[in-house]
Amino acid sequence: MSEFFENLKTPRGKRIFWSMLFISFLSAFLVGGYEFIRSSSESLFIHHYGAEKKPYAMALVPFAMFLFIYAYGLLLSKVGSKKAILSSMIFSIFAFVAIFTGFAMDFKPAAFFLYLFREVYIVILIEQVWSFINSTLKDSEAKIYNGPIAGMGAFGPIVAAYFISRYAVSFTTENFILAAAVMLIPAFIFAWLAFNKAGEPLPSKDEKEGAKGHLHLSILKSNKTVLYIALVIFMTQVVSAVLNLQFSQLVQDSINGKDLRTAYFGSFWMKVNIFSFIMQFFITPFLLKKVSIRVIQVVIPLIHLANFIVLFIHPQLAIVAFGYMCFKGIDYSIFRASKEILYIPFSFDTRYRAKQVADAFTYRFSKGFTALCISVISSFTIISGGFYALAGILFSGIWTAFAFPLTKNREKKVIRPSDVQGT
Repeated sequence: MSEFFENLKTPRGKRIFWSMLFISFLSAFLVGGYEFIRSSSESLFIHHYGAEKKPYAMALVPFAMFLFIYAYGLLLSKVGSKKAILSSMIFSIFAFVAIFTGFAMDFKPAAFFLYLFREVYIVILIEQVWSFINSTLKDSEAKIYNGPIAGMGAFGPIVAAYFISRYAVSFTTENFILAAAVMLIPAFIFAWLAFNKAGEPLPSKDEKEGAKGHLHLSILKSNKTVLYIALVIFMTQVVSAVLNLQFSQLVQDSINGKDLRTAYFGSFWMKVNIFSFIMQFFITPFLLKKVSIRVIQVVIPLIHLANFIVLFIHPQLAIVAFGYMCFKGIDYSIFRASKEILYIPFSFDTRYRAKQVADAFTYRFSKGFTALCISVISSFTIISGGFYALAGILFSGIWTAFAFPLTKNREKKVIRPSDVQGT
């Protein structure tokens, strides 16, 4: 903490503090709004299509993801990082209003489009937020700020999930779509303030206006760290997908009624975010200071492997809910905070373009690919809960193996020249 207060005495330290404070509030409103969408879209999809149709929707997500990421790449090339994130938020607001109108007109496919858009919009926006953070902070600053920023990202969902768990029945599920749109308005304001305070990250001359490609995919070939990040993200989301599918199936089997399921999802995600909040504020900063990135990245999948072993022995809703809560809580806190530090030394295109592919696209592609495989398997045989647990054990093990090459070069310090205005 002494280093933090020393930094506050410098002009840069003050500028960074205010910018990261604004980013923290942005995260709270952005992810809080997503919480309204996550619980409501899950319940609405089950209500209109059933949990057994969910793998088909998940399989289409990568295609939507690619289209939106490419559109984002074009936008970034044309208007820069600040206007790109502000434009993305405005588009999301109008999309939610349009989908809500669809429900008001009793348009059943609105539930399908809501699920698809929910899967796409949040990761593109979140990765833009972290691209800004990684472009603004130095390595030592990131170890101070990343945990609290992620912690504020959990505070908004805690409040939102509490509201859902208490008032889903009286408020009705569809109205949470408009609530998510409203939450994006203060997020927009805080994004604008954060960029104004720290300055807009700028590309180098040879990367300006997307000169090396709107997605600059060649980075995945030349930068092994980013490639391994993509591979690790792929494995994490296979693990997430099998937990998600078994969780949805057991919720459908155990709880009847659209609004009651929404309330259950709200209560569940409130617990996830409380756990994540505690991790981010009280445990993550300590671990980032005291434990190497390699140890952190290797231990995380081993924890999930142990949870899947228990789930295989006891395939019950309470057990899968605990395993899913553990996965999401760790994913939102120490996994995210430690992974983002790996991006700091690299170029603008790596942090803004390749990151969207390595993190956002791979994040959703993995879930969609997993769902497609499960859909094919389910067309030939009945999938039992034990299948999900065994798949989780397998891919947690592969994830552990990839964590070693991902972090092997962390001891080689790379200095990145600042490309932030005013630094």
